[in-house]
Amino acid sequence: MGSSVGLAALSSQAVLVDRLVAMIGEQAITWRDVEAARLLGSIPPDGAPRDAVERLVTRELMHGEVERLAVAPPIAAAVDERLDRARQRAGGADAFARSLAALGLSENRARQWVADDLAIDVYVDQRFTAAAQPTDVEVTNEATAGGRAATPDALAEARRRLVQTRRTALVSDWLAGIRARTNVQIAWPQ
Repeated sequence: MGSSVGLAALSSQAVLVDRLVAMIGEQAITWRDVEAARLLGSIPPDGAPRDAVERLVTRELMHGEVERLAVAPPIAAAVDERLDRARQRAGGADAFARSLAALGLSENRARQWVADDLAIDVYVDQRFTAAAQPTDVEVTNEATAGGRAATPDALAEARRRLVQTRRTALVSDWLAGIRARTNVQIAWPQ
């Protein structure tokens, strides 16, 4: 009799069923996590499922490293701004609240998720943007390649391109190192 009461109580509770998409170390990543990342702006809201899973795996690898390094939390106003953009993308506050509920997320958990994203952004900017800065000679050479004039706009554009290219390479190397020392298994989609 006691076990049938327990089963009846279990059957009346909402049960969220989800699909495992990846394992990062001991941490499971589910499709619900992918959808939450899309809703909150951590990854683009569209694209192929495989790309979405890879982007979330990358985000989680970065998050683990930022958490390990104890990066300071972002200011509340920045978190509020990102949450406001997520609400707008969702179609308003009510639609956002319904989407959170459907994903099994509280407003506090969404706030923490966004704060984690901001901490990742700050860390990556601080660590890699300064390291990616070219010298003035490199900028001038880039701007004047092919006989172009070294106008202020051309120099600014050359600096932007060089920084972006170098920053992307530095971040890719960093992520490759993290991934090499972390057991990452993609379970879905294959």
